[in-house]
Amino acid sequence: MALKLSGLVNTVKKAIIGLEGRVTRSEFFLTNLTNNERIQLCMTPEEVKARAETNFRSWNIIERGEVKLPKGERLTSLSWNGILPGANILANSFVTHTAWESPRELVKVFTRWREAGDKIKILITQTPINMDVFIKSFDYELSGGQGNIKYSLELLAAKDLKILTVEEADKAKEAETEHRAQELKNRAAQKSKTGARISKINNIWAIVQLLTGNGGDWEKIAAANGISDPTEDISGRVIIWG
Repeated sequence: MALKLSGLVNTVKKAIIGLEGRVTRSEFFLTNLTNNERIQLCMTPEEVKARAETNFRSWNIIERGEVKLPKGERLTSLSWNGILPGANILANSFVTHTAWESPRELVKVFTRWREAGDKIKILITQTPINMDVFIKSFDYELSGGQGNIKYSLELLAAKDLKILTVEEADKAKEAETEHRAQELKNRAAQKSKTGARISKINNIWAIVQLLTGNGGDWEKIAAANGISDPTEDISGRVIIWG
């Protein structure tokens, strides 16, 4: 029994060990879209906070109090706290050795990206996060006396601002109105088809078929209601069931 359990443990370990002999984990890649400069974090943060909100406008209406209605969407933000490790920590298995860079150099890079307002592509493997962002804030401090630097990073989704002329804006609004009107027509047509199909269900066999999926039970229901012909039109009649 001990050997079997040991074999199971080893199988599980092999399943969760990556190519570098470590437990698989998400990898963080940040690419500057202005100059293609790229950073891979060699030490993965423990957690990432994502925040997405709807923007609301509010009005105070007499006798109704405050009323809020959604108006657009606020930009999604990502934030986390982490460590940029010094060279002394490279012996640990939780560090991706091939991605290591001097913490002081990384501080310079993050600071430069923030000050320049460069657009950054962030990709976090094993998660749905793959988006363009700007660096909203970057704070750091020396930690532990071994060259480590603790930091916090907050990113804000990059949303392109498209400026339209009055004519272009009117055309876009017209197209949206037409699209919504067509959607309503399609829905109405679909409903009318359903109504037509249901209106044809006016005999005992069709009703039993619809409600039970088996029209063969119609005779029992028909007998209880004094119906001998399964195709007889019984529209408007009250049917005894059971």
